This record gives sequence, structure tokens and C-alpha cells, in this order.
Amino acid sequence: MRLNHADTASGTDFFRNYGPWALIAGASHGVGAAFAHQAASRGLNCILVARRQAALESLKSELQSQYNVEVLVLCQDLSTVDAAERLVDAVERRQVGLMIYNAGGDPIISQFLNTSIDNWNRLLRMNTQTVMELSYAFGSKMVERRQGGLILVGSHAALGGVRKLGMYSATKAFCLNLGESLWAEWKTHNVDVLNVLISTVDTPTIRDTMSRLGIPEARTMALPQANDIADTALQGLAKGPTLVHPDDVVGDNDSPGSQRRAHVQAKSEEAARFIGDD
Repeated sequence: MRLNHADTASGTDFFRNYGPWALIAGASHGVGAAFAHQAASRGLNCILVARRQAALESLKSELQSQYNVEVLVLCQDLSTVDAAERLVDAVERRQVGLMIYNAGGDPIISQFLNTSIDNWNRLLRMNTQTVMELSYAFGSKMVERRQGGLILVGSHAALGGVRKLGMYSATKAFCLNLGESLWAEWKTHNVDVLNVLISTVDTPTIRDTMSRLGIPEARTMALPQANDIADTALQGLAKGPTLVHPDDVVGDNDSPGSQRRAHVQAKSEEAARFIGDD
């Protein structure tokens, strides 16, 4: 039996609702690695997905030694056409009760015409095709079991266009709308969906990028911590569809996340008059 949402924050209850395996796409560092630690600390075995084999193997050792969980490493470029198919095959018969899609950062940060169309196509596949196919593959099994959770890690850029982030903001908007729609469809099947919209996070990558771009105080500026974001997201997984960090952490009942929940509910009810509520 599905446990009450109020009881799903940690421990055995979390494992029952979202175990036994968590798949974390984009797990090699930063927010993805933090999600892996947080999931493992709650007893979930972890499937770590990224391109950097050495980083994944190091994280695997940490998780196994600290939390005594099973860990599967899958070295995979999520921007390839067959990425989702290969991951599903590699997971085999393991029951994924929690899927966290943290991949999809913009490595280019360029005006639209200042890089190749091939680069944009890779970003497009990673943030649309792959996330859609993985959500379908693992989400269908969660709905069938009436148990599970999906977290799509996005960005404030999803809420509107941003100069030099055109394709990034567009693809993150795809993830946001997909996640909110799945929340509306799956919540009656006891499958939780949460979009986590974050701004800048303290990772080596963003520090290096800021330094490369000549941003003042690139190495000393106070930034949100990845572990805090991951913990907040898992604590709020059952409170979808969207968590806007850090606004919703310090907000009240009129926080951005509450407003988006009300919007999705109202629009779904309005649309049902014309497209049905099945």
C-alpha cells in the first residue's frame, strides 16, 4: 500500500515509495552527485549515468562505503539518438522507483548564431528526446505499479527567454511543461512528479565558467549548495509539480510553486471540457 505523502521524507517510508533503485542522469558531479548521496542515504540503490567514467566510479565507491547500497555505473552520452534505449537495456530488470534527470546544462552559452547547428541539436536531444523517452520507459512501469517518483532538474531559464541561452531556455521549458503535465496525469496513480527550477549552483563547472567569462568574484561569490538543493527536492517530491529554488524554500502559500500548482490544476480542468478528463 502507498504510504501517506506526509511520511515519505526519509528512511523506510521513502524506500517503500521510491525504491529499490534510483536512476540519476547527470550524476558525475554537482547537483547530480548530491542527489545520488541523498538517495543512497535514504537506502536507495543507485544507477549513476554520465559521460565521465572515472568520476562515476569514484562516486560509486563513496556511496557503497558510506551507505552500503548497490551501485551501477553507466557511462552514456545523453545527447545521442539512442541514449534512452541503451540505458533502458543496461538497467535490465532492476526496478527503478525514482528517476532523476539532472543532465542538460548548457556547455555553450552562446548567442544562437555563434555556434554550429550540430551543437544545438545535441542539446536539443539531451533536453527533449532523451528525457521524454526515459520518462515514458520508467514512468509507465511506475504508473502500472502505482508507486514511484520523477524529478526533472530544470532552471529559472525555463520561465522565459534569456539572451545567450535561447536553446537552453527553450529546452528547459519543454522539460517544465512535460513534468507539470505528467504530474497532472500521474498524481491519481500515486506517482509523484517534481520539477526543480534552480538558478546558479556552487559547482566547479560554474566557477570555472564564471572565471572564463570574467565575472567579478567568480571564486568567492556566495552560491546555493548542491546538497541543500537535492535534500530540499527529495523532501518536497510529493508536493509537485514545481519547486522554484530558493523562492519556495522561504516562501509562503503564495510562493511560485504554489502558483504553478494552481495554474496546472485550473488549466487541466478547463481543458477537460474540450479534450476529456480520461
